[in-house]
Amino acid sequence: MQHDATRVLPHQQRVPGLERIARWPGAWFPTLWLPILLAGPVIQAAIDLDWPRALALLGFGAAYAVTVQLPFRDRWRWHAELAFAGLIVLFIAYFAIWQRDSAFLHPLLAIGAAVAMRPRVALGVVVGLTVSGASALGIERGSLEDGMLLGFATLMAGVTSFLVRQLIELARRLRGLQQRLADSAVARERLRFSRDLHDLLGHTLSVIVVKAEAVRRLAQRDPRAAAGHAAEIETVGRHALAEVRQVVAGYRAAGLADAVDTARSALATRGIALRAELPQTRLEDEVDALLGWIVREGTTNVLRHARGAGSCRIEVTAQGEVVRIEIRDDGEAAGSTGRGDGSGLDGLRERVDRFGGVLTAGPTPDGFRLAVTVPGRPGPSDAGPTHPERAS
Repeated sequence: MQHDATRVLPHQQRVPGLERIARWPGAWFPTLWLPILLAGPVIQAAIDLDWPRALALLGFGAAYAVTVQLPFRDRWRWHAELAFAGLIVLFIAYFAIWQRDSAFLHPLLAIGAAVAMRPRVALGVVVGLTVSGASALGIERGSLEDGMLLGFATLMAGVTSFLVRQLIELARRLRGLQQRLADSAVARERLRFSRDLHDLLGHTLSVIVVKAEAVRRLAQRDPRAAAGHAAEIETVGRHALAEVRQVVAGYRAAGLADAVDTARSALATRGIALRAELPQTRLEDEVDALLGWIVREGTTNVLRHARGAGSCRIEVTAQGEVVRIEIRDDGEAAGSTGRGDGSGLDGLRERVDRFGGVLTAGPTPDGFRLAVTVPGRPGPSDAGPTHPERAS
């Protein structure tokens, strides 16, 4: 059941180009409609050799393009609203001179209103343009059908553009929220580490300070007692050092299975499905710890840099005395997101080099790939398999 619930769709069922367009911020949707709706009137004006009308239509199209771009490039909303008011003036002047093409220009006006106006008034303006345009055309042509068709086209163009605009804004906010969640997770982990060290060392260091003060006071008048306190300081210090090493080892040397579990939880907060395939044989402790580091650094790279990723795959294979791990995601490639060899991958590469392994990382046609090959021997067979294959 778990496998079916989180299974990633096969690559052939994905449409990366369309997904990228859908996540692309900006005025791509309203701009897309400009050539579709304006091509017919411009071509007809050229056929009629009515060049002033053709130039007027091109001027209207240029004003429309500026109007729908401003909300995405200018933080002052009133600039876009002022541009839309100018677009209305151009439409009135055009219709007063030529009295035609309202079936093409009215939907463009509705799209401009949906994009340029403030959300609380945009739909009202779209409805006003729909009613006025449908009524004017119906009265002019004496045809209820023509008026209804224009009203439907205008309303659908405006409402659809309004909804796409809201979805783009929501996607932008979600991306910001995802980044804040990732940063918050890192901050919580640092806080946990600092709290554990404080709880571990606070009392121990206090005891050492007290004992050291006693040694200083007794050093001259009672050397035997001072030596006893010094021995106690040594014992407490050695015990504290052992505890610190245990805590640090717990952070640094978490095994492969634990790192995968942590990665699955972290990636799930970003809506990224993780599929992991781990070997059934027990790995040598040092190899297992290194693979844990690789998983942590690889998934951190996905969380921080794989914009738009929906899935991640971790595959570990152990053949003979060679262990290979590969981490792939379907986020945007390094050329567009800056996913180069940052400090995390540089540090990981140093670890792999010291272990005698080879690390390769770079973009693929489908996303990003991190692969590491290291020498490794299976651990004691009597311990049994500690890393069963996982697929989720």
